[in-house]
Amino acid sequence: MNSKSSTAGLVFIYFLFLDAPIHLLITLLPFSVFDLSVIMPLIIYGVFGSSLWFLIPWLMDRLVIRVFPNATGTMRWASVIGVIPLFIVGFTFMGSLTTALSIQKERPDELKKLLGSTSSDYLTRRVVFDDMSLGKVSRIIRGSYRPNIGPETVLAFHRGVVYLNDSYEVQSRIEFSDGYFQTVSPVHTADDTPHFITYKLFEHAALLDYNGKEVWRAAGAADEGRYVDGVQSGDIDGDGKDEFAVYHRYREGILLIDESGRTLWKHPVNALGHLEMKDVRGNDKEEILYSNSNNANRLTVFRTLNSEGVLVDELEISTASYEFVVIGWPVMEVRPNILLTEENEIRVVDMKGTTVVQLEAPGCRTFGKVIAVTVRFQKDEPAFLAVRKVLH
Repeated sequence: MNSKSSTAGLVFIYFLFLDAPIHLLITLLPFSVFDLSVIMPLIIYGVFGSSLWFLIPWLMDRLVIRVFPNATGTMRWASVIGVIPLFIVGFTFMGSLTTALSIQKERPDELKKLLGSTSSDYLTRRVVFDDMSLGKVSRIIRGSYRPNIGPETVLAFHRGVVYLNDSYEVQSRIEFSDGYFQTVSPVHTADDTPHFITYKLFEHAALLDYNGKEVWRAAGAADEGRYVDGVQSGDIDGDGKDEFAVYHRYREGILLIDESGRTLWKHPVNALGHLEMKDVRGNDKEEILYSNSNNANRLTVFRTLNSEGVLVDELEISTASYEFVVIGWPVMEVRPNILLTEENEIRVVDMKGTTVVQLEAPGCRTFGKVIAVTVRFQKDEPAFLAVRKVLH
């Protein structure tokens, strides 16, 4: 079977729907069944889940026969098909209920008490921009992304970008004509005019100019189901211009593309978990660091590619999580560290695989996207670590 990222996504959605009763049951249990054995996912979804796919239609047919003993075969089939929408509604409700219960479990009372007792002297609330027409925030970044203009705060939304000065006054506003993008990020180009690298979910990655017009688009063959799963940008060759790592999670792997849209090289990956473009070797050039997602043995492999697409480093870490963030915390010497989120804890590992810091994090889960930044409130104080875990 040739695994395609978009096909796998559709299969996942189909499985998720049929497994709704199982997800609800697992959520109601007072313990995590996945901690019992590494083969529990296979037992739960492969055995019990598969049984439900056949058991539910059979039970529906038995119910029709019991209520209407003289029903013909055609009537039975028509009744079963007619009841399916009711099951869809019921399973959808189960999914929503499961999510609500999961959030309650992931936000235990201990965490709420801890947050309530924590000093908030540094935290103040101020609305600096309010306009829902641009959608939700994709990224907030400070830097110089327009020619002859100093550092600004850039608010990247799903449908546009807004530039703010130090007084949080709007200096420029750009709206995208091509609709909604899952991620939007400003990038550096040769002529220093503002450009944005964007990603549209299960479709393509595209570079947009200052007017929001598409410069180029990178996508797989739609008729074969090879859609792009994400894109990251960084100056991988040290020339001051960003390159773009467009990636597929299954088989096609990574494509490095320059600002003109030309593919520089391809690197196949069978099961890609997460990818970042950062200087992880301390050579003032950004490399591509990615993890594998086929880590059922709780061993995740991190691989580093240089500007030529050559594998230059490989690191194995004992963890079930393939989501990570490259950070310069608690200290940044020559090489940064890797932040991992695991069950009820956060772990920071150096580039040799040694655990530097291990922190308790009630409610944290192994899977789900993680975002982390360092924050320095006072010039002479050490940096704080802020971590956000996207669970749903």
